[in-house]
Amino acid sequence: MKRFLYYAILASVSGLSLAACSKQEHVDTLWTNIETISHCGCDDAMRQLEWLRNTVNYMESHRGDFKGEISICKYDDGMDGFLTNYCVSCADGFVNLHDCQGNVLVSMGGIAGEGYDVHDIDRNSIRCIYRNYHIPHITDNRWQLTRFVDRATQSSEQPIWNDQMLLFWLEFKEDGTVVGKGINQLGGNYTTHGHNIHIYIGNCTEIYDASGWEERMLNALNEAIEYAVSDKVLKIYYHYTNTYMEFRKIE
Repeated sequence: MKRFLYYAILASVSGLSLAACSKQEHVDTLWTNIETISHCGCDDAMRQLEWLRNTVNYMESHRGDFKGEISICKYDDGMDGFLTNYCVSCADGFVNLHDCQGNVLVSMGGIAGEGYDVHDIDRNSIRCIYRNYHIPHITDNRWQLTRFVDRATQSSEQPIWNDQMLLFWLEFKEDGTVVGKGINQLGGNYTTHGHNIHIYIGNCTEIYDASGWEERMLNALNEAIEYAVSDKVLKIYYHYTNTYMEFRKIE
């Protein structure tokens, strides 16, 4: 069923217009946030290519229905092209190679799609220029510590004190600082590279007796190695990724 949906999308979107660098008459909030891309002979391909504008508008109008992406690329002998994906991370989804006119040269992958060697696509030239979905960032939320997980022993512990769960939370700021609160205020800084993370908690009021939980959290944060983040869960790995702290988004 998905296969027929993709073909219908391709037929409706790709057939809307031919490539011509033109002006976009209507400008809304979406388009003010989209970067300027010099491609296919256009100074601003995302706005000047009508078929590409229509593709973006289609994906925008279906946020939540599917995850869509548009990328620029070079193919064959350095020709400018575009890649569209209407079902990111779907096992049977297609990646479509378009020329500057919006024509689909090949649909790669999926169940009925062709192979990736039909056209010589320069992998190093591929760059995503639009998504209709949000990629979670560590800076998106305040995070409440909910448990420590040991993957080696497949066990987990909640930070409990006096039969009540301790409220520890962290907030990662875009300026590279981190602040938090438990029984004590704490602060420090962090750096990320890909999914690697280094956290240094540089200041904290004296650590009160919380059955060792607060000191354990601080030590784990200072030993942080990697992280994984979704819309609602943040995992910070330490001790060579065998253990991690799990945080939940504070609503």
